[in-house]
Amino acid sequence: MSDNNIVIWGAGRIGRGFIADLFDAAGYHITLIDQSPELIAELRDAGRYTVVCAEGRDQRHDRIIRGFTALATTQADEITAAVAAADLVAVAVFPQHFPAVVRQMIPGLQRRWAERPGGALDLIICTNLTHAAAQFRAMFTAALPDELRADAAARIGVVDSLVIRTVVEPPAEEHLREPLLVWTNGYAELPVDRHGFRGAPPAIAGIRLVDDMAAEEARKLYTYNMCHAVLAYLGARRGHVLSVACLADPAVRADAEGALDEISRALQTEYGFTADEMARWVATVLRQTDNPTLGDRVARQAADPRRKLRRTDRLVGPALLVRKHGIAPTHLARASAAALLYQDAGDPGAIYVQGRVAEVGIERAVMELCELQPGEEDLAALILSAYRDLSSP
Repeated sequence: MSDNNIVIWGAGRIGRGFIADLFDAAGYHITLIDQSPELIAELRDAGRYTVVCAEGRDQRHDRIIRGFTALATTQADEITAAVAAADLVAVAVFPQHFPAVVRQMIPGLQRRWAERPGGALDLIICTNLTHAAAQFRAMFTAALPDELRADAAARIGVVDSLVIRTVVEPPAEEHLREPLLVWTNGYAELPVDRHGFRGAPPAIAGIRLVDDMAAEEARKLYTYNMCHAVLAYLGARRGHVLSVACLADPAVRADAEGALDEISRALQTEYGFTADEMARWVATVLRQTDNPTLGDRVARQAADPRRKLRRTDRLVGPALLVRKHGIAPTHLARASAAALLYQDAGDPGAIYVQGRVAEVGIERAVMELCELQPGEEDLAALILSAYRDLSSP
């Protein structure tokens, strides 16, 4: 067992179900901090919780996490002491909570600098946002007293990571048996930006040091997230409710595999991934997606088509990259068209998309919602053609 300590802001699905799992397995003492006093009280009372790694029907492994410290964000003195003593900090909260985390963290850093002059501390940002570390560092730097900023730049590392592990609602009977249980697909690797560290990166199983984080972020968004969106939007049109049912449908699967092939070739050219690397990666994407134990639903993967149709997101982003490298984004255009057709009366993003199509017409809506620019009308034409094809009886 190690004597190292990690402080994790956010005791939700990723903080408790992935980051704590990863570092607990490496022998770190875990301190969980959360804004929910009810969750913190539950964790303290239970003194343990289970992380389920369900990789398939017959591949389930349960890990018990115990011996952790749980702090509410109102416990300022305890948080200050925990940060001052930490060897590593992870931030696993939504980006809108970054400012609060920064405010809560700074007193502990000031005490740390007083007690441990010269030491570095690295903050790993574990949220589903591209370039999250830059956003967090900007807020962090702005909140520091002027006299500490230069010192912080040299001693505080803010490190991007790429969270690929999927965490979903557990089956109802499992949740009833253990309300704190976390249900995951067991993805064991956390890629982190090698260049963000100021101290020595943690040498533990599951941490993969990455030299080109932009390439890794693009590959994840344009394969995992893209594939899930393709399955969801085209699967919804065929009445599927679960993601695994979409993948089991030969017609929908053909579009997902076709889109993965398009982007795989483009990623090789753009970032230098080899054909073998991408073949293994794509096989893992499909294997991780084809997991009935997760119960992942089409409605979750299709949620907010307004955001997912933007040019930097999972459908139009890869389509533009594919187009850049002279490959026809046929399957990606078809999935984008399906997103434009997606309806869910409880989804504000879907309602917005349908409203814009009705208000300005599909031709203008494609350019506007997909944020296409002059000179990209050929991609708009592909999407429009697929839209009309999918719309026909």
